[in-house]
Amino acid sequence: MAGGEERMFGFETASGGDEVFHRERPHLLAVAFRLLGSDADAQDVVQEAWIRYLRADVDGIGNLPAWLTTVVTRLCLDLLRRSREVPQEPTDMPEPADPVDGPEEVALLAGDLSEAIAILLDQLTPPQRVALILHDVFGTPFDEVAHVLGTTPGSAKKLASRARARVRPAGAADADPGAARHVVAAFLKAAQQGDIDGLVEVLHPEVTRTADPQALPPGADLRVRGARTVVDETRALRANARQARVVSINGRPGIAVMADHGPRIALLFRIAAGRIVHYDVVGDPARLARLHITD
Repeated sequence: MAGGEERMFGFETASGGDEVFHRERPHLLAVAFRLLGSDADAQDVVQEAWIRYLRADVDGIGNLPAWLTTVVTRLCLDLLRRSREVPQEPTDMPEPADPVDGPEEVALLAGDLSEAIAILLDQLTPPQRVALILHDVFGTPFDEVAHVLGTTPGSAKKLASRARARVRPAGAADADPGAARHVVAAFLKAAQQGDIDGLVEVLHPEVTRTADPQALPPGADLRVRGARTVVDETRALRANARQARVVSINGRPGIAVMADHGPRIALLFRIAAGRIVHYDVVGDPARLARLHITD
């Protein structure tokens, strides 16, 4: 973490208890960013959580990481409710005719945070969005999701089911997995070689890159747009590319940087007309644990 951020969050005088917040901060940012879709809003929410943490009697909190996640999620929920026009209350949403609650569907959503899905997330009610992201993306049990939302585990599960049914169409797999794998392989080869022309060839001019904080250098933007920006960043992270390989992630072509204990970083791609239009860099351990990665 950069020195300025440490001073802003008070870590230069951190006590032993404050180290828990310091350790959890990347995960809290990852959760807030996925819920809000805004780097700036996520930073603001986590800073507010730090202020509330300083005011709390942390000695009386049994599970501080879970408490911090609850605080951040509820702050995000309040922000979503204030800033978004809710189309319908969850109780008014029709039940999906064919619920998509199977493990395969959940796994696909866990690994599919494309721009298309991000747009559809804005059409969900805030509780649906929270239930879907916490459970399907970060693997939070429904009893904990229910605690955050102030509802029952059954209601939390129903919220996620309705949300899943709504966003699943946008997560359909690319039409030609073989062609998609060729594009991903070309991207990795160009990244490993520092080949600017090769990168530009496979990137859509308006490509977007999102990422978990754990996968980026301190202070890097969680969302960037444009081929030139992505090329510059990819060249700067060339050392990581040399350790990466093309893999299958939840049945789709992706890229992984492996460590002894499993994947350290995973890249999930959205490809259209032979070019990468979006990719997501997964570095949060909870998200990585939800991905099925094979060679």
